[in-house]
Amino acid sequence: MKKTFNLPLVNAHTHAAMIAFRGMAEDMPLNKWLSDYIWPMEKEKINPEFIHAETKKAIIEMKKNGIRVFNDMYFFEEEVAKAAEELEMHAVIGEGILDFPTPSAKNPNEALEITEKLINEYKSSKFIKVAVAPHSIYALSQEYLIKAKDLAKKYDAILHIHAAETKKEFDECMKKTNLTPIAYMDKIGLLSEKSVLVHCVWITDRDIEIMSKRKVSVVYCPLSNLKLGSGIAPIVKLLNRGVNVCLGTDGAASSNRLDIWEAGKMGALIQKGISNDPTVINSKEAVQMMTIKGLQALGINEIDGQKIFDMKNTISKKDNYNFLYN
Repeated sequence: MKKTFNLPLVNAHTHAAMIAFRGMAEDMPLNKWLSDYIWPMEKEKINPEFIHAETKKAIIEMKKNGIRVFNDMYFFEEEVAKAAEELEMHAVIGEGILDFPTPSAKNPNEALEITEKLINEYKSSKFIKVAVAPHSIYALSQEYLIKAKDLAKKYDAILHIHAAETKKEFDECMKKTNLTPIAYMDKIGLLSEKSVLVHCVWITDRDIEIMSKRKVSVVYCPLSNLKLGSGIAPIVKLLNRGVNVCLGTDGAASSNRLDIWEAGKMGALIQKGISNDPTVINSKEAVQMMTIKGLQALGINEIDGQKIFDMKNTISKKDNYNFLYN
């Protein structure tokens, strides 16, 4: 007799507490949005109490939209974990690691120490997993990108990083290293089946070959990419090469809504439009990107006591799977 499992909706990339900054900075590119508005506001407002309170608001909104698992990168992530446990929400938490001081760490060494402490603290948690979360190649030096990679490898943890989001990032990496952002990340050893790369808008065909070979996962954030004018990720090419693609809302400040249904619908329609092919990313594939592919990217194999994957990290064909939405 076949078993039936309920698959949760997964928000594979967000900054939950940024719900507080929703609507604050509209109609501007990422670099201006970050440097002129978001980073100064974070410096002024963020503390543990802020993160705890705003994350709870975000979790309530996500739950209303059917999301049961989210992957977070931000600051004071222990407060994100506390909020998730209080509201019985599954979360992957990642303390943001940057070269400059953040609200929760004076330097990247301290952020790495916080991450390692969180890994050990939550290794037996029912609701919480911990990822290593270097922000990006443009906000962290090669030395600390490698240290982050080594920490993830030490604990067999997810490496969660923004990647190839904007043309500016792409062009600056090419100028500095003569490599694309993806090729640069590969050169320094950041890419593996444990790597969760967010955005991947500005990538080449050669990059896609590398990503397929390394078995990385990609988080497609269409709403954020459109709002910030970053571009449209070549998702169909990624899927055709067998890359695991899942969906994220990004933070509410850059997508306005923590709604994975909206992200999935918009994301699928965009790909149909730019490819002039209504058959790409059909409804089944879109729902898989919102559910099972997110779980696979985050290495989550158990929800509410139910095993999802078999030993080969694939769904057993002998079982039935529904998606959970209530």
